Amino acid sequence: MGITRILDLIVIILLATILLIPRPDATVKAALGVDPERRQRVAELQSQMIGRPDDLEATVELANIYLDGHRPDWALATVSQALRYHPADYRLQHLRAIAYADRFEGEPAFEAAKQALALCEKEPPPPGTPPCGEATHGRLALLTTTLEAVAKVDMKKQPYLAKERIFEKLHPTYIPKPKPAKPDAPKKPEATP
Repeated sequence: MGITRILDLIVIILLATILLIPRPDATVKAALGVDPERRQRVAELQSQMIGRPDDLEATVELANIYLDGHRPDWALATVSQALRYHPADYRLQHLRAIAYADRFEGEPAFEAAKQALALCEKEPPPPGTPPCGEATHGRLALLTTTLEAVAKVDMKKQPYLAKERIFEKLHPTYIPKPKPAKPDAPKKPEATP
């Protein structure tokens, strides 16, 4: 009975070794596809947020890096944690809307964009929140109207319909640069009779 247990253990160890050791042709990639300096900054921001989970500026910067690295789930988790401490900050709702849009979830993206726009338009701005300038308000209004058009569309199953509706709202147009004014032509001297 003792020898069969030893043989069973050896077989289990060999099987685990075969299953757990990676293949020789396996490639290892970084989990976050950004340059090494930004990955270092992510590590700094994460350690900073461990000590101070309510640090708003670190949260915004970290979520933006996650979105740049195509990790909307990570950005969403970061922003959701910060919303417990800063529920009236339009920047967090804006990042939340972008993260949901990156995940092709139209309805929650529209709701977050609508909340961000409402917080941006709030007068006076909530304490501790930077004022929402005209450029930011314009971006949020454009994002809200665009996401409203695709809120009821399943972007995973109907990507062409979503693309069509987004282009309808964005109105890609060409605005030419103004031409420089031509200098006045010199006047011809009048002929004398």
